[in-house]
Amino acid sequence: MQQTMIRALIGLMAAGIATRAGVAQVVLPEGTKVRVRLEQDISSATAEEGQPVQLAVTEDVKIGDAVVIPQGSTAVGSIIQAVPKRRMGRTGKLDFSVERVVAADGNSVPLRYSINKKEGGSHAAATGALTAGAAIVFWPAAPVFLLMKGKDVTVHRGLVIEVFTDQKYMLEQKVAAVTPTQGMPPSAAAAIPTAAPGSPAAVHITSDPDGAEIEIDGAFVGSTPATLQMASGSHHLTVKRGLLAWQRDIQIQSGSAVVVNALLQK
Repeated sequence: MQQTMIRALIGLMAAGIATRAGVAQVVLPEGTKVRVRLEQDISSATAEEGQPVQLAVTEDVKIGDAVVIPQGSTAVGSIIQAVPKRRMGRTGKLDFSVERVVAADGNSVPLRYSINKKEGGSHAAATGALTAGAAIVFWPAAPVFLLMKGKDVTVHRGLVIEVFTDQKYMLEQKVAAVTPTQGMPPSAAAAIPTAAPGSPAAVHITSDPDGAEIEIDGAFVGSTPATLQMASGSHHLTVKRGLLAWQRDIQIQSGSAVVVNALLQK
């Protein structure tokens, strides 16, 4: 039995997972690839610099069997450059950043465009995804660089881009103890901890205006409108866009459905 336990622990360590007192610590290495999909159409005719851009993760990011960044998680960037078409046939200009993604624990992980970190740190927030040479793996329509001269630039919803985590990230998950029970007496098997009962609540958050950032207990989790899974208990909710903000303390009951509409004010 002791040899079986040792082999199990070695397997967890090889996958980048450490355990302590019913908690699994999963380490996501810096430079881990994340595929994100643009969730909105953006155009140089209407976009404004600094405007939030919403994306979503297209596939689970795993370490071993542990999902660190789930499929569908929110990724957020912003418009870096937006110049509408001009006189004399000059084409519009458009570019956007991909800055961070929400992990399975609700915290955000910063992103960059290349697998290797450039000297001086990440330039994701200062450089747009298109001009920085981010890997574009799927175009839902004609590439922006092939648009005719004198037109506004439009990047369509569905564009898939490969980005990379900009720092090492550690995720903690509550798990039952990894202990083989074969051959154990009933009294010992009964002592193994199990997961606590209860299910999260679905919280649908909207704002006026849309496209505001959502923070739960100080951690960025996405942009409005969004439906989030939240653990029961008291949470501090902040919704903000530029100088506009709204915040409340909310009480969440397990398994409930909550609708929140934030009217943003200065």
